[in-house]
Amino acid sequence: MRRPYFQLLFLSAILIAPFLSTAQKLPCFTHSKTNEALERSQENRANREQFLREMEELRALPENQRAGGQKVIPVVFHVIHDNGSENLSKDAIISVLEYVNLELRAQNGNISSVTPPFDDIIGDPQFELRLAKIDHNGNCTDGITRTESNLTYAGNEDIKDLVNWNTQTRRYLQVWLVNTMESGSGGYTYLPGSVNAYRNGIIIRAAQLQSTVSHEVGHWLNLSHTWGPTNEPEEASNCNFDDGISDTPNTTGTSGGCNTSQVTCGSLDNVHNYMDYTSCPRMFTEEQAEEMQMAASSGTGERNYYWASTNRNNTGTADGFSNSCVPNVEFFLDESLGCEGLEVEFEDNSWGADVDPSWVWSWTFPGGTPSSSNNPNPTITYNSAGTYDVTLTISTAAGSESETLQDAVVVTQLGGGIDGPYSEGMEDSSFPDNSDPELEWSIETPGGLTWQRNTTASYTGNASARINLRSITSGNMNSLISPPIDMTDVESADAFLTFRLAHSNRNSTNHSERLRIYASRNCGESWTLRYTKNGDDINTAGSNVSNTFVPDESDWREDEVSLATMAGEPHVLVRFEALSDNQSYMYIDDININPNASSIGIEETGVFRTVRVYPNPIDGNSQLELILEEAVITNVVLVNVMGQELGHRTTKFNSGINRIAISNLNSNLTAGIYFIQLNSDKGVKTIRFVKN
Repeated sequence: MRRPYFQLLFLSAILIAPFLSTAQKLPCFTHSKTNEALERSQENRANREQFLREMEELRALPENQRAGGQKVIPVVFHVIHDNGSENLSKDAIISVLEYVNLELRAQNGNISSVTPPFDDIIGDPQFELRLAKIDHNGNCTDGITRTESNLTYAGNEDIKDLVNWNTQTRRYLQVWLVNTMESGSGGYTYLPGSVNAYRNGIIIRAAQLQSTVSHEVGHWLNLSHTWGPTNEPEEASNCNFDDGISDTPNTTGTSGGCNTSQVTCGSLDNVHNYMDYTSCPRMFTEEQAEEMQMAASSGTGERNYYWASTNRNNTGTADGFSNSCVPNVEFFLDESLGCEGLEVEFEDNSWGADVDPSWVWSWTFPGGTPSSSNNPNPTITYNSAGTYDVTLTISTAAGSESETLQDAVVVTQLGGGIDGPYSEGMEDSSFPDNSDPELEWSIETPGGLTWQRNTTASYTGNASARINLRSITSGNMNSLISPPIDMTDVESADAFLTFRLAHSNRNSTNHSERLRIYASRNCGESWTLRYTKNGDDINTAGSNVSNTFVPDESDWREDEVSLATMAGEPHVLVRFEALSDNQSYMYIDDININPNASSIGIEETGVFRTVRVYPNPIDGNSQLELILEEAVITNVVLVNVMGQELGHRTTKFNSGINRIAISNLNSNLTAGIYFIQLNSDKGVKTIRFVKN
């Protein structure tokens, strides 16, 4: 049975909150991106200079003449995803936004732990980020969009062309969430006056959303890093710079950590400041808060339009505004694959509309128990083998919308796998498909290039399985999964896997690619790691190959993997998992599971009880030996892994010991895996042997 080629994610607000807060925090690239924008355009430079003059004029005004006070900024989150962890749930985004709004009002719970002398100069920026209720076309929205695209792994300016609401006069603070950023940063924005409204906004790695939003909003409202206008902290030369804020002491900056006694430029550092790279941000200072308020008042910087009453009315962020929208239906599964009796938890992750009392959830689960549900997040049991669709319909006061996910759940009968030994040489031209459904392999991938049959190189035969580690996205895991193997009668000593591997590094750096092999006894619901090799351990060629790597015979290596913990199990899956890091091709060939077992899935009956090939692997003297209790006329057929006949004879075997030289069946065998089939009216048997 074929598994669907998709990857689904189940996230709850309970699980996502610690993920967001503890993810590795990568640096901000705001200053370098702003400098690039200014270098590209004379108009941008002139506008930024005018903004800075306007800020000087505002600073010269008495405080009561500045446009201070609480300001609501309309915001939209554009989730750019590839069905991975970056596709944050609505609850997760709202949870982060609620916390960030506390930080932008100096009401966050940890602010009480700010150490002296900075606890006396904590500033209240007086900003609130509020999700838009009306989109740029005047349509109903919940302030969150979702766009499936591989650009989530680039995280560059191109994503702003995928979805952008600042194409008209209406203005939103746009936040694009991505998986990774090509710059290697955790997020960036542009300082006021340096780009137009279309380019204006914030790009953030979803994994560090909570720890980065307040920092980037500070930049968006003209704050520099505490050490000055660069992206590099902890450099001694930073003591010669200044961030233009008088109550933030000079510092070299902090790259992680939280040393509240830190002194880097002759005075105590404010390591609790949001504009540092500290691991314990708590506060803006009073003068930072004033700077943010003044930047929000600037017409040249175009920040004054966002919080104006006209824009708030047009974006649905005015106090008391409410609407009822038809949602875009989307849902997650925590499991999509398993044995009979599989329990699957479903989570509604619909977007584009706020939940209100009019909402009705209508799920249908063909093959599931129960077969329908009105619970927003039901748990369903699948007791029978099969492949099942799932449909969710949500009805609201504004209308209804449905989504059907085809082949969403694949349930496999426990048992009934292929008897060992089992061999796969990728010789079937349709691999990973097969004319026999029981022999089909499957592929799990986030998308794009992955494992495929290859005929440019092989150890034996004409083909192998290959993955191009250079062309798949760094960090993506791609899995090649075997059909189920019945190991009920396999002893632990015979339960192992052998395969041929070929791989070469492209260069002398970045050798973090990985090959792992897992086994599952419960139809893929959970996996046990049985083999892992990283970096140079995978390089079978020895040297680096900068161009396309095509292995010759000496570049192949045989590896062995213990499957002893799977012995006695009726349904075993084996998974090859490759992780990319911009390296070259990886090849796999001649996969053998339980190679010492005595059959390959053909029923053994009658007189053929003691049969062997020895020596095995064979040499020029190897023989087929049979010990029989009675005479029998038998067809003896030699075949390769593709089932092609390579030799045949019909002979009468007598009771007792009988022997046939393998060379009498075929004396010109090349390296590979072969089978001898014995067929008679008194029994059948198939036995495997290897030619090295």
